[in-house]
Amino acid sequence: MHPFSEGDTLATFPKLVKNVTAEIDSLDSEYILKVSPVELEQYYVEKVLIRPLVLNLDQKYIKNQTATGIDVSHDFMRAVFPGERAVVPGTKIDIAIPFEGDPMLWRIRASTFSMSGYPEIEIGHDEIVFSVRFPDDSADSDRLRTDVERIVKSLADAVGYLKRDVDNHNDSTPNTIRQALERKRKLAQSSTGAVAALGIPVKRRETEPTFTVPAKRRENPAKRPSVATGKYEPEPILDEKEYQHILEVLRSMSLVIERNPSSFAALDEEAIRDHFLLQLNGHYEGTVTGETFNASGKTDILIRVKNKNVFIAECKFWRGPKAFDEAIDQLLGYLAWRDSKCALLVFNKTKDSSAVRQKMHEVMSARSQHRKTVFHGSDGDSRYVFVKDSDPGREITITTQLYDMPSKE
Repeated sequence: MHPFSEGDTLATFPKLVKNVTAEIDSLDSEYILKVSPVELEQYYVEKVLIRPLVLNLDQKYIKNQTATGIDVSHDFMRAVFPGERAVVPGTKIDIAIPFEGDPMLWRIRASTFSMSGYPEIEIGHDEIVFSVRFPDDSADSDRLRTDVERIVKSLADAVGYLKRDVDNHNDSTPNTIRQALERKRKLAQSSTGAVAALGIPVKRRETEPTFTVPAKRRENPAKRPSVATGKYEPEPILDEKEYQHILEVLRSMSLVIERNPSSFAALDEEAIRDHFLLQLNGHYEGTVTGETFNASGKTDILIRVKNKNVFIAECKFWRGPKAFDEAIDQLLGYLAWRDSKCALLVFNKTKDSSAVRQKMHEVMSARSQHRKTVFHGSDGDSRYVFVKDSDPGREITITTQLYDMPSKE
């Protein structure tokens, strides 16, 4: 067949997106409220993304060589009477080029294309095959090589043109999917009379504490993912803005540690945790106990609602990837609400913070519960979205923070 010139056109791309958004619109309201947003977004984005064609030109090879008849009726160098058909013995060589990407693209013409057309090819699952023919009595290796190079170049150019269209599609469609999912989620909330979540009350103090360095003040998450059985019920969540402020307060402790190294050098995890607790409760005003943030166990900082943790920060010294992985297990065991937000505070006494951050990232991204890396930096916080296999649909947001700790003199 002739590639890039027959069959589907670039209209295939918006048609694909339209079909997927229609599928999103048909989702059950209970399902959309219970499923992990990150998992569902990844599922549908994957359905609309198109793998561009890549020709592996360095792997081309001769697949077949057979005898054939060559029509030389129009060869003016031969003595052929007008209207007479002349066929001479010849050779047909089939040349295969392996490729990667979606085979469907061979049937789509790019928005930019060659007016001279393209050769006929056979399309396989992972390779294309084109043929060159020549009469045996006038074989010319230089001319054959030139013909092959011309055909290969025309195919490579066409693949390059089409890649621009595929890249434009892949760049724009994820946002279309996100918008479709958000519309569906809002419609599901409206149609079921449900709310997305119940924001927990976390009251700021009217004045910032003066006993430590204050934080900077801010202005006033293949097959479709599964969900747990049972009716959807709205659950308490920690508002994203409040989560960001809590992390900023925690982050400000790096300045406190930096300015008071002798006070922290000999402290264990529990004692360091108490300094973070003091800092946090200096920014927030509790109700009955006077404290919004509480301690549970030896190293964690938490907010509890209905006897479940809606925010938790686990404090650990860096003792290598294995111990860090065990700390993640411990943290995941504490969380039960649908939208849980937490932090892993790691205290580092090694000299290479960047190497520790990279090892932490490798452990986090290798976990089976990992669904998305929101961001990761070599010199700052990292954030991840997890979904426990035992609790489908419920997202856990984990921010990791690394604190360089002074050593004893």
